[in-house]
Amino acid sequence: MPKVITLQTSFNSGVLDPRLAARTDLKQFYQGAAVAENVVTMPQGGIKRRPGFKYIAATAGNTEARLASFAFNVEQTYLMVFTNNSVAVYKDGVHQANVTTTYTTAQLFDLQWTQSADTMILVHEAHAPRKLVRGSSHTSWTISDITLKNIPQFDYEGKSTNLNGALNDSATTITVNSTTGFPSAGKIYVELELVSYTGKSSTTFTGCTRAQNDTTAVAHEDDKTVTTAEDVWANAKGWPKSATFYQGRLWFGGSTKRPQTLWGSKTNDFFNFDDGTALDDEGIDVTLDTDQVNAITSVYAGRHLQIFTTGGEFSIKDIPITPAKVAVRRETQFGSSKIPPKNIDGSVIYVDRTGKSVREFIFDFNEDAYTSGTVSLLASHLLNSPVDMDVSRGTANDDANYVYFVNGDGTVAVFNSLRAQEVSGWTKWTTAGEIESVAVVVDDVFFVVKRTIGGSVVRFIEKLDTTSFTDANKTVTLGSAGTAVSGLAHLNGQLCRIRVDGEVRASLTPSSAAITLAQSGTVVEVGLNYTTTIKTMPLNMDFDDGPTLTRKKRIVKVVPNVYQSLGISINGDRFIDRNFGLSLNSPPTAFTGLKEMYLLGWTDLAQVTITQTDPTPMTILGLAIEVEA
Repeated sequence: MPKVITLQTSFNSGVLDPRLAARTDLKQFYQGAAVAENVVTMPQGGIKRRPGFKYIAATAGNTEARLASFAFNVEQTYLMVFTNNSVAVYKDGVHQANVTTTYTTAQLFDLQWTQSADTMILVHEAHAPRKLVRGSSHTSWTISDITLKNIPQFDYEGKSTNLNGALNDSATTITVNSTTGFPSAGKIYVELELVSYTGKSSTTFTGCTRAQNDTTAVAHEDDKTVTTAEDVWANAKGWPKSATFYQGRLWFGGSTKRPQTLWGSKTNDFFNFDDGTALDDEGIDVTLDTDQVNAITSVYAGRHLQIFTTGGEFSIKDIPITPAKVAVRRETQFGSSKIPPKNIDGSVIYVDRTGKSVREFIFDFNEDAYTSGTVSLLASHLLNSPVDMDVSRGTANDDANYVYFVNGDGTVAVFNSLRAQEVSGWTKWTTAGEIESVAVVVDDVFFVVKRTIGGSVVRFIEKLDTTSFTDANKTVTLGSAGTAVSGLAHLNGQLCRIRVDGEVRASLTPSSAAITLAQSGTVVEVGLNYTTTIKTMPLNMDFDDGPTLTRKKRIVKVVPNVYQSLGISINGDRFIDRNFGLSLNSPPTAFTGLKEMYLLGWTDLAQVTITQTDPTPMTILGLAIEVEA
């Protein structure tokens, strides 16, 4: 005789990897979803429609862009939009200034930065470090090369030469080739003590073995050595790849020719790298010499100074770090990508070198060492060679922490974390286009999105907007109820979804930057549609005679617990949003509470699919499913 069971899920584990479809031993199996697209998990449990994307502006020339945030103080924060040879500055979504740079499109996603007060330090291995400085107003910005003092020296040539020749008391100078650092052809006559040396500025001269008055030029040869030390950074050798501030020093990590070396400035003298006589406050130069190549990808100021490389993760725990006390410890050996790590919820999140896993670098007091556990194990299929990421650390409207990973395929994997409550979950975001970059400016999340609008390829800067339900949207408030809506030039020629005073209206295509509504309204949202989809894991319950996972099952009834929701369909059947007795001239009221829906048919997996194709609110607090097996 068939048995009837009731299962309940809150979806707070987010989407799970399809390869976990048989892992009924995991608690996440009963709290997760097989599909969770264009939704976000909530730390309290439940899942809701993701916010819409509000249109801010097009990138310069609709070209590829990289986003960054700049905080002058708590109230004065800026979005920096890097494009080919330029950076545009936005304040509260309003363009303020353009600054000319020399970073090309191909270099944008290798660019790294750090900030101190009103100065952003920009580093790229093909360019000397630069500083971007805000002046006296929102529109006043300057960029310039940093004047570095006492650049560390290194003998790149790794060569030396003997200066063979006789000594007399008249020659006081050796002249060398300015490129190679070695003597020009011909005999060289030098004094016992060298007076000057023309050539490489840091070349040294040692090994004089002949008496000053020895004049037998042919019979005697002298053994004297020239070395070729020079500035460690230069256009031909490469410049620092990464930077951070830590313990009163500016730290540079890695360069083209010295990928495994870390440099620290003098204490409280950020641009001076003089190592002097190795006093405690003088510059630091240390190389990660290990049994494998560890090219530095990022340096991060966390609990300790953390160094992320292609071959492993390192830390310097010394307090304070000094030239005499700078012990670099290898902690883990997973390797990291070039995306700079971020701090969230007490740990440092980074994408490993494979681009298939996200790990958290966190200090374990029991081990007295750092560990690099994966946080994407249950949803690794959502990661596809990430190119950018940033973190939103809770807002006035939401106490959750979210990490946004922009994938190479234009999707976004969103990670929700609340460590104290053991809450974590992943969801996937898509849009009518490809998302290419992300930056969080305090509470605001911005994206660069590549779209095709009216047959033309464009790139928009768009802001996550909790009050909207479409993408690339613009909300127009009319002075009085009307039908003419203008200011929509960015959507010309593209079919758009329309919301008027909270009600979904027929779709329209803007032309000449405007649309005309069939009925009047006051607040009009015009944007691109996106569909939300939630699909449960295969249903399972353990009976005395075994689990139900592999048995034929029939979903008898589905009871979603919803909060202020409209436009929901379950397995293709639409909920009824409007009840009899309500005025047909007023928009439907979002529903909160329980609703029952009865289904038919026997299946193997008995999964429930919730979809929403209209731009309306949706929050699923939980789902009760009655199954006959």
